[in-house]
Amino acid sequence: MRKYILITALLVSAGIFAQQRDSLLRRQMELEREFNPTLQDANKINSLPSVPQPTIKKANTGYSPWAGRTTPPLEIAIPKPTDIMTGIPFSLKKGYISLGAGNYANIDGALGYRLIENEKSDLSFNFLHNSSNGDVSYVQDSDPASNKAFFMDNMGQLRYGHLLDAFKLNLKAAYSYSAFNYYGNTFGNKRVFNNENQTLNVFNLGLGVESNKSDVVNYRGFLDFKNFSTKYGEILSDAGLKGNHLDAMVGLDKPFQGSDSRVGIDGTFGGVFYNGEMDDFMLLSANPYIAFEGLNWKARLGADLLIQMLGGTKFRVVPNVELELNVTGHSSLYAQIKGGIDDNTYLDMMNESRYLSPMTSVKSSFSIVDIEAGAKIGEVSGFRFDIFGGFRKTDDEHFLVLNQLLPEGTSETDKETLAPVYGNLSHTHIGGMIQSNIWSPLDIALRVKKNIYTVSDTGIPDAKAYNKPGLETDIRATFSAMSNLKFTLNYYFAGDRWSYFDRVAVKMNNINDLNFGAVYDINDSFALNLKANNLLLQKYDIWYGYPAQGFNAMGGFTFKF
Repeated sequence: MRKYILITALLVSAGIFAQQRDSLLRRQMELEREFNPTLQDANKINSLPSVPQPTIKKANTGYSPWAGRTTPPLEIAIPKPTDIMTGIPFSLKKGYISLGAGNYANIDGALGYRLIENEKSDLSFNFLHNSSNGDVSYVQDSDPASNKAFFMDNMGQLRYGHLLDAFKLNLKAAYSYSAFNYYGNTFGNKRVFNNENQTLNVFNLGLGVESNKSDVVNYRGFLDFKNFSTKYGEILSDAGLKGNHLDAMVGLDKPFQGSDSRVGIDGTFGGVFYNGEMDDFMLLSANPYIAFEGLNWKARLGADLLIQMLGGTKFRVVPNVELELNVTGHSSLYAQIKGGIDDNTYLDMMNESRYLSPMTSVKSSFSIVDIEAGAKIGEVSGFRFDIFGGFRKTDDEHFLVLNQLLPEGTSETDKETLAPVYGNLSHTHIGGMIQSNIWSPLDIALRVKKNIYTVSDTGIPDAKAYNKPGLETDIRATFSAMSNLKFTLNYYFAGDRWSYFDRVAVKMNNINDLNFGAVYDINDSFALNLKANNLLLQKYDIWYGYPAQGFNAMGGFTFKF
């Protein structure tokens, strides 16, 4: 059992690179805090060896971080070569406390404890805090030249898992409270919200079940309910938005050919019901599929049947195909052909950007096709090469820009928030990655991605894919100076970025974000960490008018008990 847990942990660590642009230290923190496997992954990744973890979908309350966010790491053990097959790749301690602080009044903290842990049951609690409260300088010439940028996120959750004879049961109860101000550049316009703090409250309950492996029939399902509310509407005197968000899924599959292959169907329901002027949203889907697996290949052939109920009923059919071929022991080819509907519900959009204008309903988007293919090559000792590319065609894609929806001359002209511009988007991308650990203390990786966009039907002449980078480069390096001392150096570049303001396209500054981190383990229980961001002292916007922090540093500790 420990062997498979260790292999899974190593696979997760390798895969995280492609998902986050932040440093290794930050990725470790996000893995501990936010990773929540879906039902399909629940039999692969577990935080405890005895009880598989929840099959419940991740809550949509983890707001997207601003560039250069300072997040200290929780110490997730990376086994040494001598530990393979003998070391325990999880902490034997029941609790942890993590706390860090830095300039801009950046504070990051976490508390967690496993209340019950045995062969059948697992009950754990954790609390997370992240906040900032400092003046940020605008990139553009403006009077005033800066503004206070404040946010505070708090989230507590209680998780329970129980292993029964026939299935695995997981329960979750969580509550999150977030407060923030709209600190964007108004370019001389009056502030509608005048730096008053908007709030978002989300109460979340979840239930998930998954049957034990069977050669007859396997089943799985989850139910996830969220109740949310905000403080302010379109102006300070208006009441905020309230609503309920419900997600559910049921899946069945029948193994055949010695359980290496299976045929099945998944059904999902997503619904958002608002207490206000916004329209409700409902989406039903069915995904029949057949999956085959051979000695060196895997294939999953299916389709998604989608019924969308918003302003009339729409029926869509899109492919859902996954292929993988192991060419050699260390190299493989893969392809995914998919499509679907992005709901873009209120909580989805708050997860993308909390600075979206209140009471703004974002259209759902539809991708008729979304293709991703590539090759992973690991035949050269100490090196790994990834070559990838893809194409996606999406109707009603949204691009967030400074709010220009209200007509000129109105008494309340809100340009401190963001609003969507819509268009049909064709997105082609190609790229590659090279990773090397030829010298064992040093692990270094370089990833380059070129994006090509074609935008139409926006109502804007010569429209661009606003706020989407044309070129991205990501370099990460980790150096183990000693067994208990690690250094990281990470660089992220995003170029060819555009926005739309006052009816013209605006070229945005490139993102040049260089970060340094260090982790020192004093003993098995106590560790110190240091993180410095934006070492190049760059000024750039995350969204046009919403600048990132300048140079910022944070230091802190992690204590496991």
